[in-house]
Amino acid sequence: MREEIIHKVAAELLKQIDKETRPASEVINSFTRTHKSFGSKDRRLLTETVWRVIRHKARLDYLCPKADYLEKIVFLNSVETLSDAKMPFSVRMEVPEWVISKIQNADKELPALLNVPDIILRATNERGFVQKELLKEGVETEITQLSPFGLILKKRTNLNALKAFKSGLVEVQDEGSQLVALETKIKPNDRVLDYCAGAGGKSLIFAQMMNGKGKIIAHDVSRQSLHELEKRAHRAGINMIETTLDIPDYLKKNPSFSFSHIVVDAPCSGIGTWRRCPDARWKLTEQQFSEVLKKQASILKKASSYAVDGCYLIYMTCSITEDENILQVRKFLRSHPCFKLKKHKQFSPFQTNTDGLFIAIMQKENVKV
Repeated sequence: MREEIIHKVAAELLKQIDKETRPASEVINSFTRTHKSFGSKDRRLLTETVWRVIRHKARLDYLCPKADYLEKIVFLNSVETLSDAKMPFSVRMEVPEWVISKIQNADKELPALLNVPDIILRATNERGFVQKELLKEGVETEITQLSPFGLILKKRTNLNALKAFKSGLVEVQDEGSQLVALETKIKPNDRVLDYCAGAGGKSLIFAQMMNGKGKIIAHDVSRQSLHELEKRAHRAGINMIETTLDIPDYLKKNPSFSFSHIVVDAPCSGIGTWRRCPDARWKLTEQQFSEVLKKQASILKKASSYAVDGCYLIYMTCSITEDENILQVRKFLRSHPCFKLKKHKQFSPFQTNTDGLFIAIMQKENVKV
């Protein structure tokens, strides 16, 4: 297929991405799945073109303010660099101006957020064994330096077609997400409530850390997300996870059950994931950011109500803003003196070359009045 045609299609996809609330990755994948006339090389060029424009959106808007997407694609392919010393810092960093003041060490973290990250897998079995199984399918990997479960893909591949993926030997999970899970020190025979479980990334790694012993109750407001979690758990051969939309109902049916750990992987701005989701930079508004802070506070308060004395309350985000992280935790602790902060830690693109994630571990104590 001619390059000019692919560029025109890319321009139309970019227009569609601007109009939709879906992530760019979903829009792109939906198109490539339904247009079989695009061969593998054409799909690769199309995908790379769309992502290049998205990753350079602010700089292209600055340099070509009146150009349409097709013109921007042509311009992008005609220059060696988009660097310009006159560009405002927010333009060079590809972020809305208001975001800069929210991020501590923005001069270091924002440049790191511009990097294109590796694709990281989590090995669900012994890592060396999984590497060998992947190699049998022609997939080369390297081990991660921080997570004992992580594998770095040397080149992009269709994971869904791999036997290793279908059999549950690997899951896609950034090294930072693996590290925050490991920070919880969850162990066999613990009783874990994954309060904002989503599609189950944290629940699945907790099950691995627990060696299949204990109980994980995965809760979310989305039945669809929990259904996806159930499918992933089945693929991985995990049967210790139970899903629910209603924690009070679960506890009513199991009156003697209590949680040793409550994990709140809270909804957040997602700023820490902007390396791999660059389109999200332009979908987050300052008003949405303020609303997220209110939602986090409400969710943390609700989740804490299920904690018994001695229970660990663990708060996580995929953000690098203090407002969402340590300041949110301090605000909670001021109004909930029975919880004590045991530790907190920030992972970030600059500090650990991972997604930006935060974790705070609190414990409920028996406070005598």
